Amino acid sequence: MNMDAIIDRIAIRSSTKEEVGDYRKDGLLYCGRCKTPKQCRLEIGGKIRVVGCMCDCQSRNYDAEERAEKARQDRIRVRQLRSEGIQDRQLERCVFEAAEETENIRRCKQYVKHWEEVRKENAGLLFYGEPDGGKTFAAACIANALIERGVSVMLTSLPRIINAGGDKSEIISQLHRYTMMVLDDLGVERESGYAMETVYTVVDERKKSGLPLIVTTNLSLQELKNPKTTDHRRIYSRVLEMCVPVYFPGKGYRKKAAAHKLSLAREIFGGT
Repeated sequence: MNMDAIIDRIAIRSSTKEEVGDYRKDGLLYCGRCKTPKQCRLEIGGKIRVVGCMCDCQSRNYDAEERAEKARQDRIRVRQLRSEGIQDRQLERCVFEAAEETENIRRCKQYVKHWEEVRKENAGLLFYGEPDGGKTFAAACIANALIERGVSVMLTSLPRIINAGGDKSEIISQLHRYTMMVLDDLGVERESGYAMETVYTVVDERKKSGLPLIVTTNLSLQELKNPKTTDHRRIYSRVLEMCVPVYFPGKGYRKKAAAHKLSLAREIFGGT
């Protein structure tokens, strides 16, 4: 088969199917709905040939299908990112929409809003303060909001990393894999040689990665700036180099939740 014949066959295969309501004008097929051409003339191989093209309504449908498919793929990616990155399933429910609009929550929202700048400057956050101040909740809100934007996030705790065991190379590979790392509960890890060395490795390697880090801790800023041992000092100094401290005052969230559940139980069961 010569080249002209091949080109002719391609042109025929590209021709558009005629539907009810379509009509012809100047030798070309037009769409009966949007009144725009479904065929066009192109010079192929030195000859003018009639080939199929998308009319306006076909083009709109194609674009809509493309957007729908992209949205579907985005949803799949977000589910995968959340499944891989949020190790505590309960933290998946920590979202800004469910948060009380405190000053710290507003700061967290601004952090997400300016993510591109934050990422470029490698600016991390250190949430410190008393227990029940909402530090983990706020950090998880940031993590979930970034995941919704397609950012790879790992939200875990230092005790979980230590208790998981494994060699340091595995830990380091995880630290360099995720664009955002959230480490919960700095300071509650066991003070064994292995634990302290693991914590230092995690923090130091994250610093070397040039990627942002969010840390939560019940330690005070005074304890972080004036640690009791050399091992603690080298860990906390790294954290303070990478992260901007944000104070969370204790508000007794868990006590309030427990009181609410007790009140509800009394209403249901008629207790006093």
